[in-house]
Amino acid sequence: MDYLIKNAKVVDGTGAPAYTADVAVTGDTITQIGSINEPCANTIDAAGRVLMPGIIDPHSHADAGIFNSDWSHQRITQGITTEITGHCGPSPAPNCPENMELLRRIYFDLTNTGVPFEWPFHDFKGWLDTVRAQKLSANYGFFVGHGTLRAYVMGGKTEKASPAEIKAMQELLDEALSQGAMGLGLGLSMFPGSYADTQELIELAKVVKKHDAMIAAHRRDEGNTAYESIDEMLTVARATGVRMNIAHVKVTGSSNWGKGKSLIKLIDDGIKEGLDLSLDAYPYIAGYTQLFQIFPISVWGVGGEQMLKNFSDPAYRADVIAKMTDGTYGGLKAANGGAAGVQVIQCPDPTFDKKTLAEISEILHVDPVEAAIEMMERFGSNVMMFYYLQDMDELKGILLYPNTIIMSDGAPTSAHNHPRWMGAFGQIFEMFVQNGHELALEAAVKKMTSMPAQRYRLLDRGVIKEGNKADLILLDWEHFQNNCTYENPAGPSKGINYVFLNGKIAAMDGKYTGEGQGTVFCGH
Repeated sequence: MDYLIKNAKVVDGTGAPAYTADVAVTGDTITQIGSINEPCANTIDAAGRVLMPGIIDPHSHADAGIFNSDWSHQRITQGITTEITGHCGPSPAPNCPENMELLRRIYFDLTNTGVPFEWPFHDFKGWLDTVRAQKLSANYGFFVGHGTLRAYVMGGKTEKASPAEIKAMQELLDEALSQGAMGLGLGLSMFPGSYADTQELIELAKVVKKHDAMIAAHRRDEGNTAYESIDEMLTVARATGVRMNIAHVKVTGSSNWGKGKSLIKLIDDGIKEGLDLSLDAYPYIAGYTQLFQIFPISVWGVGGEQMLKNFSDPAYRADVIAKMTDGTYGGLKAANGGAAGVQVIQCPDPTFDKKTLAEISEILHVDPVEAAIEMMERFGSNVMMFYYLQDMDELKGILLYPNTIIMSDGAPTSAHNHPRWMGAFGQIFEMFVQNGHELALEAAVKKMTSMPAQRYRLLDRGVIKEGNKADLILLDWEHFQNNCTYENPAGPSKGINYVFLNGKIAAMDGKYTGEGQGTVFCGH
């Protein structure tokens, strides 16, 4: 054996009660569990500490940081050993020279990395090969983006796809799935996915079903038409039999609070009906995105440069401000407290950084909508915001639903990030196990290990058992602290002593060791 972990409190990921055991690791595999008396040069005494499976994040945007050494090794220190990416519409592949500028814009606008990487590939195989060439500090799986397929075939067109265009998208999707994509990532509130109709989604879902792959569904709306948006996804699942995960389930806007139970019931009824459904959520009431997303997609879908050019037209500007103010465009009204629920982040001027739009409007002596436009004009269209949209009690109900898988929806950045990037899973431990006592540790671990492993068919991970891959966390539970907040999001958490990735110690006490090599999952 290469490592022997002695006297651990094993929380195996299944939800079963913890037990004390020794665990042997040989190569990349867990080879023995029980009372082990053989000598081992690399023995770790884990008495008083928890051994759990490595965390599987089924919905992240970590792919945006793979090629940046400052970002790519951050999350292994938090125990995140597997990243499933390619969500919310865009992916780097497939791409084509004709629409390259647009394809890159929709990808990097979503992830907002600030340091775009090159794309020396065109098909999905080339993308996966490029990733495999890196020293990966996590395992990776990739979805192909629906928005990418649409922009590849249709460019920036916003009309209904023709039968020929749908067929072209189907062919691209079929190729990507054949080359190793895990499924299709929808971004139906984003450009250009929002312009697809239900029939287009059904036709693409037929290809996903043929490959027995999955759809990861970022639906059209999480507020006023949240119920209808989930019902549309169930219509696609019902028409095709496709496997589907409903992504980042939430209810946004105070006028919609109270809908959470009906949304969960709708999904639960679909599962009971026999639809192959799951859902995920992250434990924060604030989202994190570009400030321009308080405006409707008709304003920002044209791209940041054109959006700002449009705002230079006084008549256009006045019309948008009027519609935002009277609620015709409801993005600002949806925030908790209106302008007080939108906090500007990553602004280079400390006068405005971390201030709400309500505060900035007072500083500038303009109304909040005008203040938002001026922030983008002064500092660029990619000014970010914390967007406080949810009710905590309702969010807790969604997270505690037994079928909810925990995810982060996090993306890397060199500036002030959302705490979900580093702290989403630690937040679950603090919120529900340490403080709220609504979940046992075993149940919380299950939501972030075996549940995503089973759902995404990572059948040799997510559970501590003999023969499984040795992705492991040794956790000093008695001294665990999340240490990731809106004010100080970077962490890392305290108490994560060792993180094993494929049998090697990849992180120790918050530091990346350089050991361990992540793998790229191919297929579904």
